[in-house]
Amino acid sequence: MRRIRFIKRAQELGFPLKEIKELLALQVSVDGTSADVRERAEAKIAGIEEKIKTLRAMKKALGRLTSACCGQGSVSECPILESLSSEREVCL
Repeated sequence: MRRIRFIKRAQELGFPLKEIKELLALQVSVDGTSADVRERAEAKIAGIEEKIKTLRAMKKALGRLTSACCGQGSVSECPILESLSSEREVCL
């Protein structure tokens, strides 16, 4: 039961099963240190920060697109759909 709780909590913090397996191995390792665990946690934090940065950029780009759309008229003239169909990349 304790191992299942460990796995569930690690998943809630964003660790995939492969990394959880590594954490469990560290837990029983005679060579593992808390510095090893901390390193993995800090790497997870860095990954989360990068995801947050990407999500903020996506939100900003979607905000610009929705600001350009008055929400009226035909779909063929929708600036959001035009932008998504454009060969130009949406600026994030």
